[in-house]
Amino acid sequence: MPGPRNADEALTWIQEAVRAGRYVPSVHFYDRMAERRIDILDVFHAIDAATACVEYVRGGGPRNGGTCWRVTGTDLDETQEVAVGVEAFLDKKRRRCVFCTVFKLGE
Repeated sequence: MPGPRNADEALTWIQEAVRAGRYVPSVHFYDRMAERRIDILDVFHAIDAATACVEYVRGGGPRNGGTCWRVTGTDLDETQEVAVGVEAFLDKKRRRCVFCTVFKLGE
């Protein structure tokens, strides 16, 4: 199985991978965090307390054989909605994810 097949499965997959430390931020993700002034703790909170998870069309498609998702939640202060682009994939029988991009909604 290359990655989760529906939004409910994807959110559970991503949350479990993040809690277990099985995630990798891409270079693009670091650039967007700095550009948009979003802290990694905001990302963790948005994923942990997610309000939505939908399929995400990533430029060039998934790079690890998984499926791409947009997880939406609030920042750590719960003052701003944050969306995180994530690829969820299976590697060595472990559920993992790559943080692809991040942005604030409504700006």
